Amino acid sequence: MATWKKNILKIPPAILQKLGRYHDSQVIVAVVKKVPVSAIAAGSYKHLCITESAGIPTVPSFVVPHAHQGDFSNRNVRGWVVVRKDLPKITKTYSFDSPNWGDWSNGSHEVEWDRLIYRRDFHPPPELAIRMELLGTEPGPDRRFIIKFQVADILNQSHPEFRTLLFFNLNLLQENVGACDVFKADADLPEFLQTITVEWEILPPGDREGNLAKILAGRPPDETSRAVTERYDTLAALRPVSFIHGRSGFRRYFGAKFAEDLVVFENIDYGNAAYVMFDRWESLSQKTRLDLLGGPADGFVRIVHRSGWQGQLQNIIQQYRDSEQSTARN
Repeated sequence: MATWKKNILKIPPAILQKLGRYHDSQVIVAVVKKVPVSAIAAGSYKHLCITESAGIPTVPSFVVPHAHQGDFSNRNVRGWVVVRKDLPKITKTYSFDSPNWGDWSNGSHEVEWDRLIYRRDFHPPPELAIRMELLGTEPGPDRRFIIKFQVADILNQSHPEFRTLLFFNLNLLQENVGACDVFKADADLPEFLQTITVEWEILPPGDREGNLAKILAGRPPDETSRAVTERYDTLAALRPVSFIHGRSGFRRYFGAKFAEDLVVFENIDYGNAAYVMFDRWESLSQKTRLDLLGGPADGFVRIVHRSGWQGQLQNIIQQYRDSEQSTARN
């Protein structure tokens, strides 16, 4: 089963910035992911009819997502109704049959009454498909397949309903793939490959030796391995829900997930700081270290590994937990 975040509540700032660079170009909603064979075998992409046999994937050209996949998938195939509370109410007449003098044997008559209601607009289903293309394979113990996912719809930025249509398509892809992005409609393959989204591997918090073996796979027992082990134990002592391991634009990393909107990442290749990421951690973790440092510190806190960093990290997590408990009491 897929474990990714189902929906976005607003168009991410990074996508808005990208659209600003595209000017009035036509755009598509798409993403490229490295999908491990283990995720396909576990059924995470069964809803898109992606399967594997003996390590060989079968990726269909397109699939219209099933309504059960989420709210936007449901709207995509069944349509939806919008209650127009922005407009004045209209009069609607209701009626029913009533027996004469309370006895149906005496016949019946129709009773009518008027009621003020909001207008309801029905939006027909767009029935958009998700196109898929297998771009390549990355070898390893858990072989990864590079797959392009695209909503089969071209959006024009000059269209008056562009933002509404974009929001719908982004959520349709997010529900079914766990990630979303935008590209020019005429983008070439290298542009897609520069933005590969990793499939995170969730590791149970209780299997220290097994988790470290996966995180440090292929690395000799050097100073970096010892530092990673120490930092793993520091994170484990803070009682995370799970650990995360994988590769992305953020290089090779591991992390600890404390909540849906609180993840701490430790970069193995550039291990001089930990990154505490909040509600946009899925997109932030795809950025390179230089991109993170070059942009505004929005959505994350960088903790340099100097004396006292463990206490700084513990304080941030404790403040988050105190805030959650306070919210729950109220």
